[in-house]
Amino acid sequence: MNPTLVHTLPEQPLAIIGDIHGEIEALDALLKHLKHHPVFKHRLLVFIGDLCDRGPDSVTVIQRVQSLVDEGRALMILGNHEINLLAHDAKDGSGWYFDSREAADRPYYAPFKRASASQRPAIRNFFCQLPMAIQMPGLRIIHAAWDAASIEAIAQVPLGTILSYIHECDLKIQELAKKDDLHARYIAERERWQKELEDPNNPPPYLDAVADFESLQHRCSPIKRLTSGIEARSPQPFYSGHRWRYSDRITWWDQDPDPTPVVFGHYWRLFQPPTNLDTWRYGRLFQNITPTAWHGNHHQAFCLDYSVGARWSERAQGGTVSAQRYRLAALMWPERELVFDDGQQLPTT
Repeated sequence: MNPTLVHTLPEQPLAIIGDIHGEIEALDALLKHLKHHPVFKHRLLVFIGDLCDRGPDSVTVIQRVQSLVDEGRALMILGNHEINLLAHDAKDGSGWYFDSREAADRPYYAPFKRASASQRPAIRNFFCQLPMAIQMPGLRIIHAAWDAASIEAIAQVPLGTILSYIHECDLKIQELAKKDDLHARYIAERERWQKELEDPNNPPPYLDAVADFESLQHRCSPIKRLTSGIEARSPQPFYSGHRWRYSDRITWWDQDPDPTPVVFGHYWRLFQPPTNLDTWRYGRLFQNITPTAWHGNHHQAFCLDYSVGARWSERAQGGTVSAQRYRLAALMWPERELVFDDGQQLPTT
């Protein structure tokens, strides 16, 4: 059988690594601790996506992971930030790659290493060869949401054709959005309120076309559902990730009918949750869930993103980067043990 965007593995021990977001020091520290872990020898690494954006050195993170993949020591699946790069969708934190974002990103994320003109094609080529999901007996791995219908759709898409599949999904959404001129109104609203959409102190009015178009994307695009999660239109806009948003994340794992364990990233879990959840909006998704706990309908789900991608905020305030609040983690499978970039090891519960 020819390989597809769903990669099938035989049962074996793994070390699954969460979202990295350009934090090369955290990655190198974690890999060092894993190397000295008593059960790590000959274990396959699995990177869960979102290698890039926001952190100081996305280029070196990508090169480090690619070398591990090329050596046969690792696998990687695509996250939404890799999809954005492949789709030429320049989002917040991608100024290391997109010239159009460099000036806007510098007040928040500088200093960051920029990809050279010669490095960019190699990065795209690497991402183009990656799957979107991994399954093996007793385990599912996805970046954001395991949605059965979307998995079935991408299971028919040959590996290496992600660019044409992104284009196909975009055309489908645009065709659906021709009703009531939704796509044209969406583009017009984005252009009219471009500055305000990234200004926390000067919000635009409620942008119905933006809300409706984003909702359509999350209903109808397998790529969106698998790499950005399942979202619903928000009754009120909220500011997160340096832009006003009109769709909100939902806890899909609470409706997941499959009891098979599923490991994913994306959702900005915190090891030390703030006392006021309003200061970390997505922390509400894990309210009353301890930081090392499995969760979901069958206690089958585990979010492995411990928000190392937020370390930029500590740098921006001139503080010391903490390995306690914003962390990079690996999940040892089948042991279900966590290893963090500061060397701490904890069982999951």
